Amino acid sequence: MPEVSYEQALSRLANASHRGMRLGLATTASLLAALDNPEHALRGVLVAGTNGKGSVCALVAEVGQRAGLRVALLTKPHLTSYRERIRLGGAPVAAERFEELIDQVLLAESKMDRSAGLPTHHELLTAMGFLAAAEYGAELTVCEVGLGGRLDATNVWDGGVAVVVTVGLDHQAQLGNTVAEIAREKAAIIKPGDLAVTGATGDAVPVIREAARSAGVRLWELGRHVQYHGPSQDGSAGKIVVSTPRRAHEDLTVGLGGEVQLANAAVSVAVVDCLVEQGFAIQETDIRQGLAGATWPGRLQVVGESPLVIVDSAHNPHAVAAVLPDLRRRLAGRRAVLVFGSMGDHDHRGMLELLATLPFEEVFLARAESARAVEPGVLAREWPRESTIVGPVQEALERSLVAAGPVGVVVVLGSIYVVGEALAHLGIGLPPDPVVSGQPLW
Repeated sequence: MPEVSYEQALSRLANASHRGMRLGLATTASLLAALDNPEHALRGVLVAGTNGKGSVCALVAEVGQRAGLRVALLTKPHLTSYRERIRLGGAPVAAERFEELIDQVLLAESKMDRSAGLPTHHELLTAMGFLAAAEYGAELTVCEVGLGGRLDATNVWDGGVAVVVTVGLDHQAQLGNTVAEIAREKAAIIKPGDLAVTGATGDAVPVIREAARSAGVRLWELGRHVQYHGPSQDGSAGKIVVSTPRRAHEDLTVGLGGEVQLANAAVSVAVVDCLVEQGFAIQETDIRQGLAGATWPGRLQVVGESPLVIVDSAHNPHAVAAVLPDLRRRLAGRRAVLVFGSMGDHDHRGMLELLATLPFEEVFLARAESARAVEPGVLAREWPRESTIVGPVQEALERSLVAAGPVGVVVVLGSIYVVGEALAHLGIGLPPDPVVSGQPLW
């Protein structure tokens, strides 16, 4: 087979985007069967949730790294490069290995049972992640669910620990119109024989309890079986204590910034305790060092100091509400400027209504380079005050830096795609992937 460049490999992957989005497990199961089911060799954690699942994945993976385990971290989507979606030993997969993985899954596609249809973009990436983890010899695999749970491609896998971090209204067209309906979809990742953890609240909790009961699975709930407390829960520095049915973990510092990360950390500690109960050799020092040292880009991430520039990939009202207290503290007494863009299938009106409670003096509305992105003119009609329609994220960012001035603050928010383009423009993170034809849906 002739040598294929990384750009050519991306183009081959992007071609699958034209197949659309499919909810269901049959095609992924068939593709993995053609690869000799690499996922069967993997143990670990499958993480669903409306928000927080990426942070929990990053925290658990970092604890595993500190314990000396061979860790595969499989997340989605990415900020600047597809290589972020497959991290082996803490590092993004090499471009050359990514090319090989695409070759392997496309060869398997040619041999699979096609009665369920050709694999979509997300299904190919799911198979690539499991294949990479297995061939790496991962002792711990931490996998983020894409959309929902029950019919998401990742749900072909059972790692032994199932997590539903939070449940809120998002992707209603695919998952349901109420929190209970969405919780039912997410809780379907809980399988017989698992241990399960949830940080969900409200109407989601009875649904998740019933899913665990039906599967005969023990469920640890944040606020009931899992507690956390400390000198403050306002996102400022300080030690916290997390108590699970297994033990109390004291003197913990959470490296991820923001009030919401304290709850994510508590869920993560409970997940780690489940792994310990399953025989993983993880010590208290590993937990302490992992929580303190974990990083997860694009989540209340400070990427500039003069002016202060904060990027956050909140993409639904539930996520925006979670970061509002931290943003309000950061904006106090400073000239504040917002750069906002959203996907058309997200509740951008609900996000803007929440953001309008913050004292932004100027607002620049942008459009990410995605077929799913909403036009800034639509956003302008939903923002209750004056705004400026810009278009490209890069231009909106540059204009916001000038508007804020050296002592002001710029917030870039609304979509992981918007945040990714902002980071790429600032030269932060992996170099951005080359632009190829085809518009990914995930």
